[in-house]
Amino acid sequence: MISGDSLEYEFITEEIQKLKLNDIVLTCEIGLRRGLGSKTIMDAMISKGAVYYRHVAVDPYGNLNYQHYDDGVPATADYTDYMKVETLVDLCKYTQFAFFEFPDTYFFKTMKDGYPLSINGKTHIHDKYSVVHLDGPHTTLAVSQQVSFFIRNMEEESLIIIDDHETFNMSSITWILEKVGFKEIRRGKRKLIFKREKV
Repeated sequence: MISGDSLEYEFITEEIQKLKLNDIVLTCEIGLRRGLGSKTIMDAMISKGAVYYRHVAVDPYGNLNYQHYDDGVPATADYTDYMKVETLVDLCKYTQFAFFEFPDTYFFKTMKDGYPLSINGKTHIHDKYSVVHLDGPHTTLAVSQQVSFFIRNMEEESLIIIDDHETFNMSSITWILEKVGFKEIRRGKRKLIFKREKV
């Protein structure tokens, strides 16, 4: 049941292909839904031959009632637990895939010190992400909170991909990203990609 409700997934593939990676690679998607964003990221990373790789997906599902957009009232979407099961059946075929049934704010609290990876029989806490795809709540506040967490936890060369960027106030978020060395490299109708490169 892997599918997408956005556009320009090919942008993700193309920009990941240009990345220089370390041996340990961590990627994340906030807002898994039907899974195409996570599948796209994982396929691109696997094709690059990442040595030690984990992709973390975060989505609470559960038909939560919350504010989806700045100008909207809180509402219940169709992110049901049945949708979760349908999606995970296909994504769990990837050994690199890890799923957290959390709201993004809870994930940030629990993973602030890094994500545990098993490498050569030992646990290694890795706290730097190479790629993040922000496709959860599309309010200015929620995206600002997501960006604020990840900019402290990104590799020197990395991508931050923001979905539905025309639905909230992107100017303040762009200012934050540029202050820490990210530059806009790709803009579509739905996807906006920022990259930081090693100097």
